[in-house]
Amino acid sequence: MRPRPALAAVAAAAVLAVLAGCGTADPSASLPAGTKEGGDLVYATDREPTCLDPHNSGDMPQTYIARQYLDSLVSMKADGTVVPWLAQSWHVSKDGLTYDFHLKKGVEFTDGEPLDADAVVANFEQIMDPDTQSSTDLLYLSPYFEKATAVSEHTVRVTLKRPYSPLLTVLSQAFFGIESPKAMARGLEANCAAPVGTGPFKVTEWKRNQEVVLVRNDDYDSAPADAKHQGPAYLEKVTWRFLKDNTARFGALQSGKAQAIFNLPPESVPAASADSRIDTDDFVHSGVPFALDLNTDSPQLSDVRVRRAIVHAADAPGIVESAYGGVFPYEGNALSSGTPDYDESYHEPFPYDPDKAAALLDEAGWTGRDADGYRTKNGKTLTLRLPYNSDPGETPPADLTTFQNFQAMEKRAGIKVELQPKDAASMTAIKQDPTTYDVKGGYWNSPTPGVMYIKFSKETLDIDNGQNVARDYDDELDRTLVQAAGTTDPEKQQQLYSKAQGILTSQAWHLPLYPVQTRLATRSDQVRDIWIEPSEGEPVLHDAYLIRDGA
Repeated sequence: MRPRPALAAVAAAAVLAVLAGCGTADPSASLPAGTKEGGDLVYATDREPTCLDPHNSGDMPQTYIARQYLDSLVSMKADGTVVPWLAQSWHVSKDGLTYDFHLKKGVEFTDGEPLDADAVVANFEQIMDPDTQSSTDLLYLSPYFEKATAVSEHTVRVTLKRPYSPLLTVLSQAFFGIESPKAMARGLEANCAAPVGTGPFKVTEWKRNQEVVLVRNDDYDSAPADAKHQGPAYLEKVTWRFLKDNTARFGALQSGKAQAIFNLPPESVPAASADSRIDTDDFVHSGVPFALDLNTDSPQLSDVRVRRAIVHAADAPGIVESAYGGVFPYEGNALSSGTPDYDESYHEPFPYDPDKAAALLDEAGWTGRDADGYRTKNGKTLTLRLPYNSDPGETPPADLTTFQNFQAMEKRAGIKVELQPKDAASMTAIKQDPTTYDVKGGYWNSPTPGVMYIKFSKETLDIDNGQNVARDYDDELDRTLVQAAGTTDPEKQQQLYSKAQGILTSQAWHLPLYPVQTRLATRSDQVRDIWIEPSEGEPVLHDAYLIRDGA
């Protein structure tokens, strides 16, 4: 799947028409020499958000762009420590049930509204309001959050129902970016189109299926403590362009029509590595790796022996190597390797073993065979439906190859896998109806190992918003994760999270494949200082600047 050199030249030519609106000149050519300020950066990515407000729904395309116009209460550094942002300081009660955040004074939203305690309270209220249709934020907070109150003009108190030690790292994500209450009051549709924050940029236009235009907030003075500089952004404008096609997106970078691209295609890695003008930055996300979740509501998957047989039959490392050619590593743990308290002993819990898979299926009663050689039980063929989004931006070619490889490996074991391409609307409906799928691909990026509770707890299943894809839970797992969230003792956390990984692995609710990565490629001869923050792997453009003679 690696492109021939000729294809790269074709791709570069093909994107000229797509990016004609950018012009052909060096984006820094008209800027004064010796200064960092000014210019228009083109950032090309593969996926377009359905809503620019990350409080609604909660998907990664939202958080990547929201990081440019929303500030959070706190920021997380690469070593896991949390530093001030909109909250200049905070105090946590001894029992871990109250957090007092003391806000920076003099900060304003880009619509002129002041940032105060009431504004932050309004944000928590919006997140918890069912009408906001939050998914990510709601699942992080609902098991723990009780209320938010304004103690004074610039002090917010968050009261919890039970201790939640990851709260600060959770709040560092752009999913919890603070928005203007005046803007939120416009309603969900208007706020989705153009949220208003205190951040370094503001949304001026969203051309659907094309781009979002962001312009500099000249009054910006609330960068996080770990920013490379304080004050307004250097860039005057950011054009956040959507190019789903891998060849077109990489061609835009090669031709200089985009100064940065997200999700460098695996097949373009050799060409990028050979180009001295291109720098790459790979960030391995913490959380749950990309995996195939097994729906235990399906009669054939309610039996743990069948689920374990599926994993043993898959040759997951081979599947990932074939699809990604070493660009993405295999990860078989319930947690990605970059997650705090990751336990390496669960890296490959059910290694490829076709004989073991066959024995488990025999034991589970799937001993018959149909005319095509697939296993049967009581006259019924062992069939698994795997729907996936047919949009290449949502299911890139390498992921499609992953599904096809899984299908081929399971066929060897006598398991029939039906790959079902669907449009976005159909996938949304499937998410809400567990009778429509048996296997579904997905991941959950998170800065805390507590993500296991989000993906596999009874509380998440009871919320019934489609995030507990396996449709199951384990009481001991839930208790273990609640205990881990309730302590700040690092050794105890490590013991509990390790125990949780063992319990979760034994259930074989999913087939982990590879850790999700933010894979950023930039034209180093055109732009500098784009960096990736560590809570969610969000690109940060506040510090970026274009290069010109004398800079």
